Amino acid sequence: MRWWVLILLLPVSLLAQETYDNCANIEPQTYQVAYEINKEYFWLLSNGDAISTVDNTIVVQWPDSAGEYTISVYTTRFGCDGDTSHYQVVITECAYATLFFPSSFTPNKDGINETYFIGGKSADIIEHISIYNRWGNRVFEADGNIPWTGEGYATGVYVVSVFVNNNRFTRKVTLIR
Repeated sequence: MRWWVLILLLPVSLLAQETYDNCANIEPQTYQVAYEINKEYFWLLSNGDAISTVDNTIVVQWPDSAGEYTISVYTTRFGCDGDTSHYQVVITECAYATLFFPSSFTPNKDGINETYFIGGKSADIIEHISIYNRWGNRVFEADGNIPWTGEGYATGVYVVSVFVNNNRFTRKVTLIR
């Protein structure tokens, strides 16, 4: 018995997939297919921004929101349809919380750095925040990422505790007057 195997190699080879997460900014990516003279290259994006396209090369800035995105290229030669290729980019949600805890703030009524507020991509999903003084007494508590003014509290080091996706994060903050 004979087996025949036929492998079809297309000159445009952009059939693949890559995955990123949105924990940090995704750098612009360059995609390229084999170059052939007398071909015209047409690029399509399902989302994202084409920073530049030059014949068989495209530079793309993908969005930082989770989802599946497709980049496609098709060619024509002498007005006739040519090859088509697709490339899938998957951006997943960050597997861990990305929070920025400022180490200090200065509620001294100068209009600069007046409140303590947690930043970062996961700041919007903070479930609960508690702030404790050096004796372990709770001085502030809120559901969500609510700024703390520090009003009525002395200069010193406090402990901030937040819950995000049932995970607890604890940091120190210095209140400076």
